[in-house]
Amino acid sequence: MRALLKVAATTVAATSLLIGGLVAPASAAPSTPIDVVSVTVKPSYGGAAINSKTKYYQITTKVKKVGKVDGWVDVYGDVYRGSKKVASKIDLGYAYSGGQNFTEYLLAKSSWGRGTFQIKNVRTVYAGKTYKDTKVSGGKFTMKSAIDGKLKYGNVVQVKADGKKKTVKVGVKKYTVSKGWKPYAGKKVKIQHKVGGKWKTKKTVKLNKKGVATYKFSTSKRVKYRVFVPATSQVVGGKSTATPRV
Repeated sequence: MRALLKVAATTVAATSLLIGGLVAPASAAPSTPIDVVSVTVKPSYGGAAINSKTKYYQITTKVKKVGKVDGWVDVYGDVYRGSKKVASKIDLGYAYSGGQNFTEYLLAKSSWGRGTFQIKNVRTVYAGKTYKDTKVSGGKFTMKSAIDGKLKYGNVVQVKADGKKKTVKVGVKKYTVSKGWKPYAGKKVKIQHKVGGKWKTKKTVKLNKKGVATYKFSTSKRVKYRVFVPATSQVVGGKSTATPRV
């Protein structure tokens, strides 16, 4: 019996060599037909500023087909802030035999923090296997706290005049990572006035714990005023709407 089995095995092996020579096993899985080239992330609205618990970013993934797409190919990535992973397996697009879509939307969360983020660990899933793309450019985006007015009616700056005496009141708040809107306490902002068609800084003031500062001075000139908030790595900054001439 053992001899018969040995002969049968030899016959099968010889037949395989005669028919196909060196042939890859039929069970070998195909490689991914998609090569990810780059990932671009842009805010859907409002620039880098976030003023609520979540914010949408548009993701555009550039790919190159390196083989025939037979079935579905899904592309995923993870979001990092520095070395910390803040989101896993986000959709970057897909392809199938009848078409493709490589524009997706990321719902970023305020709780992720502030600063620069990047989509890393880009990978494709095809025929039940995962293939990591090691040379993918781009993927960076920024999220910063929005600022707004803290005074009555949501104003950033108010000016009162009593003859030559002027009082400029400033109030600023920012959208924090986990506690919503809070005073922009302890930060310096610039009170500017428009002179000769140009905006010039009249006074740099420091906001108190309530995010408010007051500046008093005397002048007979009637001009427009505004507040300039310098940008930081955490806060967008910006210029307020100008007041009427006071």
